[in-house]
Amino acid sequence: MRHSAGHIAAAAVTALLAGGCISPHQSAATDVDPVRWDSRAEIRLPNADTVTLRDATIFLRCNDRFTEDTLTVRITTITPDSLRFGEWFLLVVPRPEGPAALVREAAIPYRRRIGLTQAGDYRFVVMPIRPVRGIEAIGIDLEKSR
Repeated sequence: MRHSAGHIAAAAVTALLAGGCISPHQSAATDVDPVRWDSRAEIRLPNADTVTLRDATIFLRCNDRFTEDTLTVRITTITPDSLRFGEWFLLVVPRPEGPAALVREAAIPYRRRIGLTQAGDYRFVVMPIRPVRGIEAIGIDLEKSR
């Protein structure tokens, strides 16, 4: 079957437009024990875009029991084909400005210009190196790099 140049061009434009519909922003979180977080927390992010570079931010939802200004965690990234990369990471938690809130979110830049080169679920396993109080959830936010 022969295709005209017009059909091929139309197919290419359709493919480009479909690829452009993937959101430039994605995030996922998981709850942890706010009384004493001392175990692994797994965050699962499905990935369909294997070419866009993204910036990753770790975010914490904290209550008024969280008084730390830093927190060291072990982050293990597991790719869809089960490859693993683990590292220690120091979260420097910004102090809230103004009156103390009962619940707040802190966002800490993690990595810039990362490429998730495989389609499928990426899993991020985060574990504190010591028990910590006052964290209710931890998550990862991915945003298209600028």
